[in-house]
Amino acid sequence: MTPRITDYLNKTILVSIPALFEDGACRAYRLLGVEVQGLWLQSEELIQRLASDDTKDYESLAPVVFVPFGHIAGVMLATRSPELPAALAKRVPGARPRPKAGPPSPESRAKRKK
Repeated sequence: MTPRITDYLNKTILVSIPALFEDGACRAYRLLGVEVQGLWLQSEELIQRLASDDTKDYESLAPVVFVPFGHIAGVMLATRSPELPAALAKRVPGARPRPKAGPPSPESRAKRKK
């Protein structure tokens, strides 16, 4: 089944943008929006690459960048969760270990006798 990119909104995806980074390697970005013509992405590295000396103050405002699909060489998405070590996989997700019971109090002993 083909993954839907909109399922990855507000998550980290890997995108290759050779027009901005010559090595063509995928880099991690937060996907903030999907449009017909491209993706809205956010990362510090992307902002630093595009910011000039005049716009350095803009970096602190958490800007997002629209990247047209024509400039994207590839998008890499995780299709499953990373595997857990065998010891962790046996545990029930979200379960907390039971606290060890201390010695019975005099009140609880009295209740049991009744």
